[in-house]
Amino acid sequence: MKKIAYFDSSHEMPLEMIMAAGFTPYKILGDVHQSNDPADKYLSSFFCPAARSWLTEALAHSQDWAGIIFAQGCNATNRHYDIWKVHVQTPFLHWFGAPLLDSASAKKFYRVELQRLISHLENQFDIKITSEKIKEAIGKSNEIKKKLQRLSALRAQKDIPNRDYLAAVIKCLTSPVDEVVTWLDSEITAWNSKPAFPVDKKRFLLTGGDITYVEWMDTLEDCGIRIVRDDLSVGERFFATLIPDANDPLDALMEYYMNIPRPATRPTIQKRLDYLYQALGETKVDGVLSQNVKFCEPYAYDSVPVNNALKDRGYKVIHLERDFSPAADQQLANRLAAFVEMMEVGNNG
Repeated sequence: MKKIAYFDSSHEMPLEMIMAAGFTPYKILGDVHQSNDPADKYLSSFFCPAARSWLTEALAHSQDWAGIIFAQGCNATNRHYDIWKVHVQTPFLHWFGAPLLDSASAKKFYRVELQRLISHLENQFDIKITSEKIKEAIGKSNEIKKKLQRLSALRAQKDIPNRDYLAAVIKCLTSPVDEVVTWLDSEITAWNSKPAFPVDKKRFLLTGGDITYVEWMDTLEDCGIRIVRDDLSVGERFFATLIPDANDPLDALMEYYMNIPRPATRPTIQKRLDYLYQALGETKVDGVLSQNVKFCEPYAYDSVPVNNALKDRGYKVIHLERDFSPAADQQLANRLAAFVEMMEVGNNG
């Protein structure tokens, strides 16, 4: 089954529509191990390095995909669409205008965008996307989300390395749906058989920009930090809630995507805080790790009020700005290790 790749800066693309069209949804994540030189021909070096990596991947692999769909994200990534139209070779390129707000008018607009996407897919690929096909896709999507919820919950109970969790989410966002469903069953069984949560690790909630490469998770591991909750789109935002039942599947998708946990690219900090408070109430943690990749202004700005609000509630919070690189950052590791050590001193004191 050929892939339709999609580009979004959070979790705004209705993957179920790609599934209903008979394609595998593939989230463009870039490759931190590859140089961004190809993208640097079109984007300044101070532009978001993750977004430059996404363009680099598209320039190299667009011929392997049936098409690419853009979902409206942050101001920086939205400008990519104009560049990709000119420089990325693909037979199908679509802009999905995911609204920023969740008002009544925004919901109407979202439905119009869904219908426009359906029409474009049908005309491009000479197919018919019926309500039954969309409902079937929603069922499969919910099945994956339920299994990821079970898998994710084991992080706070079992000895699950940080990289294993991130690798699992990435697989679910880039692999054929039916393959993922079967694989998740075996992974849940394997994780359940793991030893208990290690006593020498601290439980943390991870918030901020998306992590797309497992090496950064290894740095946290080396500092004695285990991520047991998060609000990342390459993480819990993908499966935190299920798509509701509705007679009209477009209404179901609209309700779901308008009410999932909000990222910093959406102007509703309180809703993001509400989800963090909920997660922290459900799972006991020792601290909160907030981070953003360099030049990611939405998360950098958002981190100040969000982290202050968490500190006001008594949580121990550290914020980091990180490079987009698989190489170990010893300065960052030193800060994290010192933070964990201070937590130990505070607990013993």
